[in-house]
Amino acid sequence: MSDYKKFANLNIDELEPMAVDELEKKRLTKHVLGQKKKRAIWRKYAIIAAILLSGTIVTPLTFPSFAAQIPFMKNIVEYTDKYFIHNNYSDLATIVEQVQTSDGISIMIENAIFDGTSVTLTYAIESEKNLGELHFINGSANIDIQSATGAGGGMSLERIDANTYVGVMKITPFFEGVAPEEVLVSWHPTDIQAESGVVYKGDWSFEFKLPKLENDVKKVHVEQEVDGVQVIINSIEQNALSTIVHYTQQLDKNTMEEWPWASITIKKVRDNLGNVYEAQGNGGQGNIETATMHWSFSIDQLPPEATTLFITPEIFYSKGAGDNKVGPVMPEMAIDLK
Repeated sequence: MSDYKKFANLNIDELEPMAVDELEKKRLTKHVLGQKKKRAIWRKYAIIAAILLSGTIVTPLTFPSFAAQIPFMKNIVEYTDKYFIHNNYSDLATIVEQVQTSDGISIMIENAIFDGTSVTLTYAIESEKNLGELHFINGSANIDIQSATGAGGGMSLERIDANTYVGVMKITPFFEGVAPEEVLVSWHPTDIQAESGVVYKGDWSFEFKLPKLENDVKKVHVEQEVDGVQVIINSIEQNALSTIVHYTQQLDKNTMEEWPWASITIKKVRDNLGNVYEAQGNGGQGNIETATMHWSFSIDQLPPEATTLFITPEIFYSKGAGDNKVGPVMPEMAIDLK
């Protein structure tokens, strides 16, 4: 059905798209990870692109010998899509600077960071010839994070001159229990696809370790239910990079029967100081049969003076097969940060 079938090689034949508002449409000017779109985020038509239902991703771990160790450009983050980048990313990211060259095309990872929920990395592509406008790097699904039971994410790729491209990628691994203090990340791109339809095949391979940022986790319980859809805010994590909100979505029996693909998106996030934040969806996992899903989203680091976070969810209904509608905006939910 949808392009999600290609995402991470997960079998999600029943996943259906839903309509979105103008803000979500603007976010879709890049491509979903592994998809032929022009802007990457976690959602397509208000449904999370990465949903872990079952299964384990297992990738043999090898240590590649790199074609070069000298990066061909610096400060990639200055050129990349800022939707994925939190304000102090450059100050906190671990330097990777690994370069692999295959068939005249070099891919470099400059730096990366693990905030305890998601891995974000910046990368660049340089070629000996003009590749034209690029769609995406195929093989994004070949990102493996050791001990994760599954993962999903999004990426963007932009051309900055005739033969150079820069990108940013965000991957959210799902772990059994608490996230490890350090993750081993492996990425094995297989080809690069241009808008013209030309496919540039290659053999690139990267592997590196990232420490987890120290997180201050606060358990909360704020809930509400509207039209058979319940939202429960479970916890909020704060670290030097970001603020991460974890929440659960539960459909009642009648809603599940009529709208089995109903979903929650975060409409607005603000604090008591008047600051407004853009929510970056991190995907989620759950049990479709019981209509229980666990999601999270990230925003920039909150100022120390903030005492309350206000979140406005919105319901999107779907029966599948394109039978979708935008549901109501739910009342604002207040989270005590102290």
